[in-house]
Amino acid sequence: MSKKAAALLGFFVLVIGTPILIWTYALPDLKPVIFPQVASGSIEVGPMRHKRMLTDAEVSMLNTWFTQHKGGWGPLSTTPPSSGDSRVTLFDDKGKEVLDLTLWTGISAADWNDTVFVESPDGQHVRSEHFSKKQFAPLRMLVDQHLFRRTDFP
Repeated sequence: MSKKAAALLGFFVLVIGTPILIWTYALPDLKPVIFPQVASGSIEVGPMRHKRMLTDAEVSMLNTWFTQHKGGWGPLSTTPPSSGDSRVTLFDDKGKEVLDLTLWTGISAADWNDTVFVESPDGQHVRSEHFSKKQFAPLRMLVDQHLFRRTDFP
């Protein structure tokens, strides 16, 4: 093999191999989030983590919200400032935990307003998405049913 052919082959491997390597690591994060149908759930709100069970209407609203928001979920790229303002734990019809949502409503960190984390029960898959106030409104209604002292923005 001549030097020109070896250089051309090396260049070809570099040019094609680099994107293949990058996509091998990036592709798992680009898969769409598949939300399971949930049958029940609980919510913890505020700094004191007041807890209550979700009503059937709230569970139905969450299932509808999930069907409308399947895209745009990205991997967690930065460390959140806190554990969130509210945590929603969702269960399937057999009582098995299928999903955890962490909601930021602006109580603890203003720059994380209207942000949702979707986490698998084992904590291995975490996706996040920032929503407009209109898109986030149904989730905010879940949180705003609890009265608690809100902190000022830093």
